Amino acid sequence: MMEDRETTSRLGVYKCGQICEKIGFIFREQTVCDYGIDAIIEKKDKGYPSGKLIAVQIKSGDSYFKKIEEDKVVFRGENKHYDYWLNHSLPVIIVLYSPSKDKCIWESFNKQKAKRTEKGWKINIPYNQNLEDSMKQL
Repeated sequence: MMEDRETTSRLGVYKCGQICEKIGFIFREQTVCDYGIDAIIEKKDKGYPSGKLIAVQIKSGDSYFKKIEEDKVVFRGENKHYDYWLNHSLPVIIVLYSPSKDKCIWESFNKQKAKRTEKGWKINIPYNQNLEDSMKQL
């Protein structure tokens, strides 16, 4: 059975939330006025909220994993998100979810990693930078 786009999107949000909770973060989905930030995660410190927040953009679908070069997935985005995320008050990470592999990979979004192109921008997301192994990095 082929999944529709909304189902694929929801699966990615659920998986990202599950992983974040498992590795010690509070996962708060942004459901109102979402403009390129799907969730806010907060690190727990001895079981309590720490006040250390990260904004998360989640992209779900195997189509995001079609272009893998040198163990990196090339993700392309729109200029409206580039400007919004660079000016965001929180650090922003992009999470890609592959439903067929049940895999979440991520990268921090910043000016050094996201490079402008003719039609928008692109960022390389390490294929082996799995969300579930990244508590210390985050």
